[in-house]
Amino acid sequence: MRSTLRVWALIAGISLLGMLGEGPSRSARASDLTGLLWPGGTAEHRADVQGRAVSSATLADRITVVSFVRAGCMILCVTRLMDLDRLARDLPDALRGRVVFLAIDTDPAADDAARLRAFAESLVGPEPRLHLLTADAAATRALAAALHYPASALPEPPPTVLLFDRRGQVAMTYGGDPLDAPRLARDIATLDTFTQGLDQASADASGPSQTAR
Repeated sequence: MRSTLRVWALIAGISLLGMLGEGPSRSARASDLTGLLWPGGTAEHRADVQGRAVSSATLADRITVVSFVRAGCMILCVTRLMDLDRLARDLPDALRGRVVFLAIDTDPAADDAARLRAFAESLVGPEPRLHLLTADAAATRALAAALHYPASALPEPPPTVLLFDRRGQVAMTYGGDPLDAPRLARDIATLDTFTQGLDQASADASGPSQTAR
């Protein structure tokens, strides 16, 4: 499993280079997650629709799961959101505090924080584990282009989930519906063992297996 994650990290990282506007050297650039959430070097601080802080500090040394949403999305998007919230709640206690789930809005013309908040609370209750984030039109267009998602399909969000390691580098991408929540849970648990990210295995973990399980 660990070697499989390394291979997918390389593939996913290459696919996201264009989105983040960075060069090929992972060590010489800001993290993939920083480039996604704060493009163009903007201040590394946002608040979700519940008013909770989302910043480079709150995401530091955390595994991050990023999905996409809008308040008027169709049933597959609704199901994906509910599955991710359920997964976030069902993670083992020892792991739950080290994983952050974000959902980025793709309908800035219709959605504001209040509408997104009401949408989330109608699905998963008043204290969602997911952090829903609003976005502006320019960021939404850039994101769709980076994910090779047709602009004509917007504002319906892409059926993509991104998994970032504890150093903010993309480790896996998941596409299609329904979400394979058990696989994502296994990948999160494995990724947590890479305390320095996928580029460097944890000093207290066994070396990468040569055979994926």
